[in-house]
Amino acid sequence: MKAAKMLLAMLLVAAVLQVGAATGSNSNRPLKDTITIGHWEEPSSLDPQTNGKLACFIVEIQIFNTLVHEDADGVITPSLAASWDIIDDTTIRFHLRDNVYFHNGDKLNAEDVKFTINRATTDPGSSSTFKSFDAVKTKVVDELTIDVKLKEAFASVFETLATPRGSIISKKAYEKMGAAAYARNPIGTGPYKMAEWITGTEISLVRNEKYWGIPAKTKNISYMFISESANRLIELETGGVDIIYNVLASDAPRLRKTEGITLLMGPSYQYNTITFNMQDPVLADQRVRDALTLAINKSSIVDALYDETATVAVGIMPSKTFGATVYSPSAYDVKTAKKLIADAGYANGLKLNFVVQPLEELTRITEAVQNMWKEIGVTTKIFTSELAPYLAQGNKLQVGIRNGSSSDPANTLIIYDSSFGDRLNSNNKKLDGMLAKAKTLYNDKERKLAYKEVQDYLWSARWSIPIAFKNNILATSDKVEGFAFHPLSWEELAYVTVYAK
Repeated sequence: MKAAKMLLAMLLVAAVLQVGAATGSNSNRPLKDTITIGHWEEPSSLDPQTNGKLACFIVEIQIFNTLVHEDADGVITPSLAASWDIIDDTTIRFHLRDNVYFHNGDKLNAEDVKFTINRATTDPGSSSTFKSFDAVKTKVVDELTIDVKLKEAFASVFETLATPRGSIISKKAYEKMGAAAYARNPIGTGPYKMAEWITGTEISLVRNEKYWGIPAKTKNISYMFISESANRLIELETGGVDIIYNVLASDAPRLRKTEGITLLMGPSYQYNTITFNMQDPVLADQRVRDALTLAINKSSIVDALYDETATVAVGIMPSKTFGATVYSPSAYDVKTAKKLIADAGYANGLKLNFVVQPLEELTRITEAVQNMWKEIGVTTKIFTSELAPYLAQGNKLQVGIRNGSSSDPANTLIIYDSSFGDRLNSNNKKLDGMLAKAKTLYNDKERKLAYKEVQDYLWSARWSIPIAFKNNILATSDKVEGFAFHPLSWEELAYVTVYAK
């Protein structure tokens, strides 16, 4: 595990060196009082326990803190917890800092942590991620000490606590405001606090002047909602925004050549995978899943959509993830795919429903796959839907596409667990058992072998069709200083400044 993290660290250093033009300093130049971000999607909520979208996370990490912090190299360090003691395999005693206050002035205490863990284990937006945590047995020892309990040994406990879903919220503020109000005006302990949310336009944050850590260097952050990639590029080129997220691979060459712009690109944990509803009677037949897999020319899709910014997925998990197994690339074999479809009883054709979130990248992949499947007599009706409405439809829709990202194997593979309730609608007790076993193993060698067993099963059973392992691509104005690339796009903007000219 340490070797994998060291390799990632070296790759990230190389990526940062490539974009060093953005990190020079000149104290004589005037600074702007606002960092303006071109954000590709308006967050659905800023309640960290109720959502799982990157569009929400990148705002939430400026507002909240977690018990522990995971840096870009995967190293765990103290955050709201100054220290901790591992009592046994299922008990960790956290000692909280004594100088932390929420944005409303209330002092952080162990009750806030217990309240947060209880929400994380019960709210549908985070309960599957926190299923190994035992909120009932988690006990407050005193005002600044809490014993966090696990239901079983859980090797990813610190990585899970460090995710945005582990953000500590104010119990008092949440109970006073209610869920809906808190989601729009969250109270955290982070370096920035909410200023204004104008629906359809922007979210504004302002510096928390009483932050327990190093104060933010820039007073304000403005997240401007610009859904069209081309429009985000224009805003960056003309100075309307200072940073843009979610840069399309097709735009990378243009940005690399644009004067005054720095392209940041490096290895990440991001991936795209097509998922099958495993409770659907048609897709329960492996011959159908095998046929759909063989009918996709992954190389063609990756070359057309990503060029050098992604690679064909050669496994269930991104290659940078701990325990990732690399397989031979899936064959592209239309002839065999047609035979399998006919053998499954669909010689005269098959119709499938395909759901996709309204993101340009995912839509383009879906349309490419749709055309390829036509070659074997499979037609698809594409539905565009946000995640929550899609999940509410249960088993009505059959095929989906997931844009995932996680540094930890337990969180990456959680979509295949029956308790997750995502697009796959898993109901496989054997697989559930393998996943449960793997995450309890603290020994890295044993854990890696257990995850290989899981991946071997999924790769051969074709529960999903991994398409691409992606680089993380962002771009900044050359006037930006201190923007530190993160493989999960969890950049902390408290350290960023922007020169006025």
